Amino acid sequence: MALYAALLKLKADGEATISPTQGHHAYGLFLALIRQSSPRTADELHGSDSMKPFTISPLHGKFQRAGKSLKVIDASEYSIRLTFLKEDVFAYFMDAALKAASQPLRLESAIFHIDHVVLHHEDSPLCHHQSYEELFTESASARNIRLQFLSPTAFRSGGKRNVLFPEAPLVFGSYLTRWQYYSPVKINEAVVNFLQDIIVARYKLNTHILHFNAYQETGFEGECTFELPADLDKDTVKTINALADFAFYCGTGAKTTMGMGQTRRINNQ
Repeated sequence: MALYAALLKLKADGEATISPTQGHHAYGLFLALIRQSSPRTADELHGSDSMKPFTISPLHGKFQRAGKSLKVIDASEYSIRLTFLKEDVFAYFMDAALKAASQPLRLESAIFHIDHVVLHHEDSPLCHHQSYEELFTESASARNIRLQFLSPTAFRSGGKRNVLFPEAPLVFGSYLTRWQYYSPVKINEAVVNFLQDIIVARYKLNTHILHFNAYQETGFEGECTFELPADLDKDTVKTINALADFAFYCGTGAKTTMGMGQTRRINNQ
């Protein structure tokens, strides 16, 4: 079982005005793409109430401001980052990207064509692939873990609408839940008892509002450094480090299939 992070490189076919929050439209573009390879898989991914085996970033690229909207520039390059927690979904994506290479793809009112797909870390720090086994066995023993939240991130917890701070039990608990659901390498559930002892040592965060069709979401972006207890045993430290590395693929918090929660680990200098 392998994990994948890829960049879908797109070229704009004409100018268009789109909303500043495109995560849900990128989700629609992704499902339309998967449908070209496997209509049944597209329906299952959209209709399932369980955790989704992929994440999607907002559309990235050069825009012009048009009031409260964004203008896509003709012939300019754009990208969407996608990650996959299941190999078969990644395979359908790659098959669909080949089949749709000359076909138009719509994101809201904008039309794009696929330029290419970036897969290797050497070509982009946002791309990589490795097995669950490799990620788990090759994890570090760092007691300071620095994460960067690249898109608005939030949690649903305790009846609150959104939790807007990276509380360690919520952050690492979300990684643990996704890991246990998809990974063939299971983690000892006892690790959850140590998450509340992780402290936030430093942070630099801002909040942002995302406007979806009929509602809005507020989330935080920026960096946060977590400090593990000095007396925590080495095996538990390595497990928590593995979960931090897993964030690169699984994202953090809510609505990771609609542009939220994009996350990567920053290696300590």
